[in-house]
Amino acid sequence: MVLGNDPLRTVPKLTSALGAGAATGAFGIFYSSIWQMADALSTTRLVLVGLAAVVTMIFWLVVREGLWDRPKHRSLATVVTLYNGSTAITLLVCILLLYVLLVGVIFLAGLVIIDAEYLATVIGGEVSLLNYLNIAWFSAVMGVFAGAIGSSFDSGADLRRLTHGQRERQREYTESA
Repeated sequence: MVLGNDPLRTVPKLTSALGAGAATGAFGIFYSSIWQMADALSTTRLVLVGLAAVVTMIFWLVVREGLWDRPKHRSLATVVTLYNGSTAITLLVCILLLYVLLVGVIFLAGLVIIDAEYLATVIGGEVSLLNYLNIAWFSAVMGVFAGAIGSSFDSGADLRRLTHGQRERQREYTESA
């Protein structure tokens, strides 16, 4: 069902989320306090913060768009659970792609904009590509949180069609038969 939903098509449908995420994530390139925090956080904590941002955005989209189905009859509980699972996995794939895209763009922009000598002065140590990756990762977290708010401006009908695509086609088939 997830493949039927085609989560790769969902990312372009979240243009407002992507725009808000990129703008907010780019904010992290220009503020040295964000560099210091990214440098101070452990890899484990950075990963956990990133996962929290992804889960928060998924939760936001599910609640805001009413994407969670409830069974109308007890006999449909298993099917509805599968539908909800496919919605959650579709959104997970989509938001992870959005996150990776943000990290990549911010990482490249950071390499161009942030001077290594200045970064070394700010963080008080030697600079490596890992520092730039940590800054991009942490900035993308802020971007995903902002993207959740930005998604409010995207079409809920598009998101519902993409996450419920297989179900909608199946309903149309059974109604016409």
